[in-house]
Amino acid sequence: MNLESLRNSIQDCIANLLYLAEINCWNTISPNLLFILSDFNEFEGTNSFEMTWSRNRVNNSKTGFTLDKALEILHKEVNDLYDVNLYIFRTSKKETIVEIQYYRTSNFDDDYFALVKDNPPMFHSKISLPPYAPKGGKFDINWESGGGIDHLWKSLLQRYG
Repeated sequence: MNLESLRNSIQDCIANLLYLAEINCWNTISPNLLFILSDFNEFEGTNSFEMTWSRNRVNNSKTGFTLDKALEILHKEVNDLYDVNLYIFRTSKKETIVEIQYYRTSNFDDDYFALVKDNPPMFHSKISLPPYAPKGGKFDINWESGGGIDHLWKSLLQRYG
C-alpha cells in the first residue's frame, strides 16, 4: 500500500468518524484535528474497564501530530498492519484528538499469520458507546476520557437506578 492510498483510506475514515460523532453525540466537534497513534498491544488489562483505564493513561501522555506526520509514521508500518481503527479520543472547542489504533499481523500465531500476511489492512471508524447510551439519543463523546458530570450522573443512574 503506497502513501497515497493510505492517505485516502485514513481520510475516508476521518469523514466517517466525524459523521458518526455528529449523529450520535451532542458535543460540537472541532475541525482542528490532531492525531495520536496507538499499537493495540500497548494497553494492558484483562477486561474492558482495565483496558479503557490503561488506554486513557497511555494516550493522555501522548502529543498529537498533524495528519501528514501521523501518515508518515504509519506508512513505515503499513506492511505489518492488519486492522486500523479511528476513534475520537477527546474533543473540545479548540481541538479534536483522533486516535489511530492499529493491530499488527505479526501479533498473530504462525498459522493465522500465514493466512493474513498478504492481505491489505482493514480500516474502520468507531465510537465507543457508554453503557447508558440511549437508543436513538445522543451522548457525550468524551465519556471514556473523563466525561464530566453528565457521564458520572448517568453512570450512577444506570448502576443504581
